[in-house]
Amino acid sequence: MRTLTEKLIIGSDTNDAGRFDPRKRNKYLNSSEALSCIRRQWYQKHGAKEEPQDWGFARRGTHGEKFLVDSLLAANVPLRYTGKYQLSLQDEKRKISSTPDGVIEYDDEWIVPEFKTIDPRTNKSNLPRVGHVAQLEIAMEMIDQHIDRPDGVGLSGVLIYMDASNYHDLIEVPVPRNRAILDKMARRSSKILRTKDVRNLDREGRRDGGNECKMCPFRETCGVHLEAGQPKRANRSSNFDVAALRYMELKDLEDAIKTEKAGLSEDIKRGLRQRGTNKAVVGGINVTLSVTKGRASLDRKAVKAAGIDLSPFETTGNPSERLLVDRA
Repeated sequence: MRTLTEKLIIGSDTNDAGRFDPRKRNKYLNSSEALSCIRRQWYQKHGAKEEPQDWGFARRGTHGEKFLVDSLLAANVPLRYTGKYQLSLQDEKRKISSTPDGVIEYDDEWIVPEFKTIDPRTNKSNLPRVGHVAQLEIAMEMIDQHIDRPDGVGLSGVLIYMDASNYHDLIEVPVPRNRAILDKMARRSSKILRTKDVRNLDREGRRDGGNECKMCPFRETCGVHLEAGQPKRANRSSNFDVAALRYMELKDLEDAIKTEKAGLSEDIKRGLRQRGTNKAVVGGINVTLSVTKGRASLDRKAVKAAGIDLSPFETTGNPSERLLVDRA
C-alpha cells in the first residue's frame, strides 16, 4: 500500500497532466526559459530523454501566483487575463511564445505583472534576475502585439518577488519596455529550433560554476563535466574585478539608454503622425522625420547561382582581439 506522501505526489502529477501541450511548446522559444541554457532548450525541443525531476518548486510557484492574483482581485485591482482566462500568445514569425500572468488595465497605463516565489535564503541584492526581466519584456511586447490598447495609454511591467516562507515579504521591481527584445530573441529561437547537431551549441549551463547544470534533466545526455573547464574566478576588489564590474555597469547603462531612446523615438514618430507632419519644433528642439534610401548590398546567393566566383577578389583582414563581457 502506498504512503500518503506517495499518493500526494501522484495526485499532484495527475492535476498537472495535460496542463501544458509539449507539442505546442516545442515549436517556440518560451519566454519563461528564454535565457536558460541553450543546450537544455534544444534537448527539450528535440525530444531528448529527461532524467527524473522534482516539480515541487514549480508547484510552489503556481500556488504562490494564485495567492498574489487572488489578493490583487480582492483589492479591486483591474487585473485581467488570469486564471482560466490567461492568455497563451505566439509570434509565428519569430517563433516565440509567452503566457503573461495578466494585465492590470488602469485608465492611463497598462501594467503587466510577473509573479515569482523565491527561496527565503535567496540573496535579494541579486534581484531581479536577468531571465525574469527578459521573460517580462517578452510578455509586454506580445501583449502590445496581440491586444488593442486605447490611444494614449502606456504599457509597462512589474516583477513581484514573494518570499515562499513569508507571503508578506514582497519585492516590487518596475521593468520598462524593451521594444527590441523580440527581434533579439528571434535569433536565439532560430538557433534552438533549426540547429541539427547540439554539439554546435554552447554549454551555457556551465557558466557561473555550473549551477544550472546541477539542476538540468539532461546532464547525462549532454555529457557536461562540472569538475573540468570551469572559468577561473578573480579575487574580489582586485583591479581585474573592479574593472569588470565597472564595465558591466556601463554596459547596463548603455543598454538602458539605448532601450529608452528607441521607445522615445517611437513616441516622437507617433506624435508627428498624429499632427500630420514630418517636421516640428518643441522646446527649442527641431524634430524631422525623413525616409532615407536603402543601402546597396551584394546578394551573394544570387551571385553564386549565376555561376560567378568572387573568391579571387576576397581579402582577409588582420586578426584582432574580441572581448566579451557578460553576466555569468
